Amino acid sequence: MIHPIPHRRTGRGGFTAIELIIVAVIIGLMAAASMPRISRIVGEERIRKLQSSVAADVELAFALAQREHKPVTVTYSTSTKVMSVTDRVSGTVLKTRYLGQSAELSTTAVTFSPSAGITIFPMGLATAALTVTVTNGTFTRTVRATRAGQVSKS
Repeated sequence: MIHPIPHRRTGRGGFTAIELIIVAVIIGLMAAASMPRISRIVGEERIRKLQSSVAADVELAFALAQREHKPVTVTYSTSTKVMSVTDRVSGTVLKTRYLGQSAELSTTAVTFSPSAGITIFPMGLATAALTVTVTNGTFTRTVRATRAGQVSKS
């Protein structure tokens, strides 16, 4: 009786170590090349988020002045890097926002004009127009509020 001889596979069954290393190196180079762009995009999004938060706080200050029928001040302390919304009559701090550099924010500079802040009266008018600029290296976003309370972002 003749027994059939099992056929051996002539093709290879997997990848060699060299092929796997080459693929890993190519993936690593592609990731390293895209990291600066990803880092820049993340920084820009953080500044946009901070810009939106500042705009919301300024809108809140105008709304509080009208709703509570009390003057409200919006100020920025360069030493603590905190923007504050305060009841001008009682001195009660109604809202604070940290604008300095932290783990979640990558702010490198903040300008607040006028530097003494503004007072918003119950009829909805402010003592001056407000401009807040936040910067992260080369990326800058600005929040502007007119004396009548129109808040815009650019």
